[in-house]
Amino acid sequence: MFAWSRIVEIVLLGALYGIIPAVANKITNCEEFELGARFNPYEIMDSMWKIFYSWANTTEITPIIFSLPAKNRVNRLKILVETVDPTLDLEWHKITLIMQPRKGLTVLFLYATTPGAFRAVVILERYTKGMMCCEDLTAYALARIDEIPTTEEDCLSAAAKFNIDLPDGHSYLYVHKLADEL
Repeated sequence: MFAWSRIVEIVLLGALYGIIPAVANKITNCEEFELGARFNPYEIMDSMWKIFYSWANTTEITPIIFSLPAKNRVNRLKILVETVDPTLDLEWHKITLIMQPRKGLTVLFLYATTPGAFRAVVILERYTKGMMCCEDLTAYALARIDEIPTTEEDCLSAAAKFNIDLPDGHSYLYVHKLADEL
């Protein structure tokens, strides 16, 4: 548990019973939130977490898993990020924690200025699979229905990752277009 939780409880109880005046329309900023906060990443390992309350327009509804940054996993994520955006200059040595709210979504927490302050980098991974029939030299690129590329350019980009050099490659969008023209 965060060290500041007890202070928050005291402040909330004090405001509730009139000991500390509650300020209407006061918005907490990051500096106030991290004031006095101490965070130990080891305290949240080996458990699944669930958001039970949020102050946001969107939230994760699935359990969240936190892990420490294993070298091989960080290297895999580094290759992924630098392939997608080579201009993103991350300080990879500052990764303190990795959060995975769901498959395909990873959040890297990079140590910022004070204990408990982090810079979050969100990585959305799209999963595609390739398969090839060696007997007739045909190949296919597959994606989950909810992750399928929606433009011809996206299809070409995703298919290019498999480095398949065969003639007559085309997307499902091209096939739909041909079918519509018939």
